[in-house]
Amino acid sequence: MKYKYKKQLTKIKRIFQNPGDFKYLSVNKKVKQSGILLVIHESQELGASILALHIAEELKHQGVDVYIVSRQFGVMNEKYNKVASLQIALTTRSYEGICHNLYKKGYRKALMITASNGDLVEITKKCGFKVVSMIHELEQVIKMLHLEDATRDMLVYSDKILFSTSIAKNQILSLCKVCDSQKISIKPQGTYLKKPASEEIKRQREKIAEAYPVLDCGKKVIAGVGNTTERKGFDIFLRTAALIPECEFIWAGKKENYYDEAIEKNGNPSNFIFLGLLNAEQLSGVYSLADIYLMCSRFDTLPSTILEALLFSTPVIGAKNSGGIVDIIDSDNGFLTETADSKQFAEAIKVGLTRNYKIEEIDGSFAEYVAYVLSLYEDE
Repeated sequence: MKYKYKKQLTKIKRIFQNPGDFKYLSVNKKVKQSGILLVIHESQELGASILALHIAEELKHQGVDVYIVSRQFGVMNEKYNKVASLQIALTTRSYEGICHNLYKKGYRKALMITASNGDLVEITKKCGFKVVSMIHELEQVIKMLHLEDATRDMLVYSDKILFSTSIAKNQILSLCKVCDSQKISIKPQGTYLKKPASEEIKRQREKIAEAYPVLDCGKKVIAGVGNTTERKGFDIFLRTAALIPECEFIWAGKKENYYDEAIEKNGNPSNFIFLGLLNAEQLSGVYSLADIYLMCSRFDTLPSTILEALLFSTPVIGAKNSGGIVDIIDSDNGFLTETADSKQFAEAIKVGLTRNYKIEEIDGSFAEYVAYVLSLYEDE
């Protein structure tokens, strides 16, 4: 009950923060005669919302019209609306009305992104849609967000369920006490980051080095990318930096409230540089500059940053127990510690800097991933 109250307060907070989103409560008149209903539970600059945006872009690129339904006001809604028709559904009743309207227009397919939308799957099915659902969360997140019932509903009522890693699938099926079946599949999403031309990568790298001359002094560089949260292990990154003063540690990402708390508790190492939130081109400079990408997440299903780092032939260090990283990283492209621990990471970095890696491009592009999603709607 306490969490449900907090969830409602967050929804209200988002409304006051984004008053311009009221226009998205009405039916979007640009809706085409058929396409895919894409449902996302939030509109913040977080992994699931960003993924939803890129899926919508790729679907459009592949000739499929998209109608996006967001369940919150938020900064991503304007970006969604530039790509596809958008409508906000703040209540289950309003969402059901959207489904009925789209069905009349000829829509028959729905794509639910994250288990947070599990409570809408049965409604969507009753409105006549074939539902493909993506579950990105690990067990810890499902429990933390009290999504057990929603996740179980998603598993039961969806026509097809897609996981990005085997560890996520095994954890969620076990948690929800649901048996494996042919309607469940696994496919890594690939990376939607477009690698710029070599000249642009060089330019971005030089811009970062120019802004922070210490990065151009021959020291090894360890990079981290993500929002500065406890789940992403921002505090662990700081402690690891303090253990290896001979290396420079750089972090790119949105500064969350936890940033100040982590700095106050762990200190601000002299060899740590916070770059702030960067765009794709700027991130290419970060990955190119880094000798090692350190993923400090305590738990993360399959962060796209791992795939992005490998795209730039940057070896990855992370923890075995953090999630889907175990499906991607091995001795050829990085190193896995037992747990997300600063001492273990520090030792892994020291060893990792002396190794020669054989980093190969990860199989499967983002376009292929979206094409695979579309194939799930085909009748068996």
